[in-house]
Amino acid sequence: MNKYSLLHFYWLIPAYLLFLVVQQGLVYQGAKSTYDNGETYLAEITDFEIKQIAAQSNGYVNIRFEAEGDTIERRMTLSVQMAQQLMKSNTIPVRYEKGAFQEIVLFPTYDIQRSTSLYNMGVAFLGLAVTVFFGFFVNRYIRRKTINADDEKFTIERVDS
Repeated sequence: MNKYSLLHFYWLIPAYLLFLVVQQGLVYQGAKSTYDNGETYLAEITDFEIKQIAAQSNGYVNIRFEAEGDTIERRMTLSVQMAQQLMKSNTIPVRYEKGAFQEIVLFPTYDIQRSTSLYNMGVAFLGLAVTVFFGFFVNRYIRRKTINADDEKFTIERVDS
């Protein structure tokens, strides 16, 4: 094995991007399924916080509601766009489907959540296409270098005089 064989680890990047495409697709489908098939409840906001760091802003909301005789409490992470829609509310309508990939969908932020997951899926797919395209050139480079490395082998003979 030569040093160029380690370049095969390049294929971990497209594998990770494929994972992201599938994961964001599942988030989109799960949110859509919960929105279409879930039951509507009115959730109380128990805690709300927005964190603003230099390069990113996000927040979370803690919600509590009664569903099928059980009290359900969850912390939902939000982007700043989603948090802005919930800032002035004490209660929010939610859709809940027990056992779904996305069990809870917040009504006011559903459109943003759906478009964000589609956008993330598109960006990851574009990255996947680019890395696969360049991966073929990386493989050609590896093949060329390993063939040339085999030609460079030489033997040393000791000649005693």
